[in-house]
Amino acid sequence: MATDKREIILSGIRPTGRLHYGNYFGAIRAFLDLQEQGHRCYYFIADYHALTTITERMDLYRQTIDMLRTYVACGLDPAKSVIYRQSDLPCTAELTLLLGMITNIGHLERGTTYKDKMAKLTSESEGLEGNPLSYGLLGYPVLMAADILIVKADKVPVGDDQRQHVEMAIEMARKFNHRFGEVLKVPASVPRNALRLPGLDGSAKMGKSDNNTLDLLDDPKTVLAKIKGVQTTTDPLPLSSDSDDPDAIIPQMPPSLGALYRMLHLLAPEDVYQDFVGKYRRGEKFYGTLKTTLAEHVSKFNAPIIEGFNAPGNTEATVCEFLRANAEKVTETALDTVESCKAAMGLGRSLFRA
Repeated sequence: MATDKREIILSGIRPTGRLHYGNYFGAIRAFLDLQEQGHRCYYFIADYHALTTITERMDLYRQTIDMLRTYVACGLDPAKSVIYRQSDLPCTAELTLLLGMITNIGHLERGTTYKDKMAKLTSESEGLEGNPLSYGLLGYPVLMAADILIVKADKVPVGDDQRQHVEMAIEMARKFNHRFGEVLKVPASVPRNALRLPGLDGSAKMGKSDNNTLDLLDDPKTVLAKIKGVQTTTDPLPLSSDSDDPDAIIPQMPPSLGALYRMLHLLAPEDVYQDFVGKYRRGEKFYGTLKTTLAEHVSKFNAPIIEGFNAPGNTEATVCEFLRANAEKVTETALDTVESCKAAMGLGRSLFRA
């Protein structure tokens, strides 16, 4: 059997349940492009990572299934891309343990996610005693490094918020190889040109926890209600630029109105978008028409995704089937990585594995 010589491109997906437009333009669109370009794409469902932020039991299994049915409805093909669940590769936890043995606490404390959480806690809690953050949050970069290194990924496309974690994974791999020999493949971090969509409330980012999203499975009635609820009472602000570039125009608008224009530019024909830019420049009263027009284009975009989500071939059973099959595809490589690391560190190979 011929060996697949293509580079492995790896990315993780947190099981957030219902997916929204921020997810689509921030990640899904890039995944689809990579898939169609013929790359060897590995996408894992980061259900272990999701545990770092929950405070009570959540049905991560159900969220994973529904999320993957949405991904499939958007065009992600489990026959072209290897899609597996993090928790279906339990040897990832073993590699995390091994990497943790060579990773300094000070190195982890410099992680931006950990530092931001700690700074927020400190500012909100006077006289904070001890450190209430979990080991899982502190060790998040070690687990992420294990995810990357265990499947021998060549490239890891990430947005700016995850770039540091990939750099930490690269550093761990190099440190391990320096101490124990060239065992781990050192990946490359590559930028992912992800678009960060503003929330419907005008905040910097569309996010489920902020209740400011347009979801890919929203029906037309829900879409219209959400868009009509966007605050547009602020009078138009003068545009200092004559440019047609949305990146030059939209930031000059009131935030929530700018969010509507950003969505309109992504979904509507260019002439429709430019017509509403003209209305804005002239100071016309058009907010109601803008909202109904955008709602029509959002619902048009959602329609085939909703149809695909409910298609007879896109069920819990079919998702479980491809998750199981794709986990088997990566298990041999993952076990080899862990066993090679154990042998290099002096533990020898497992006596219980073939």
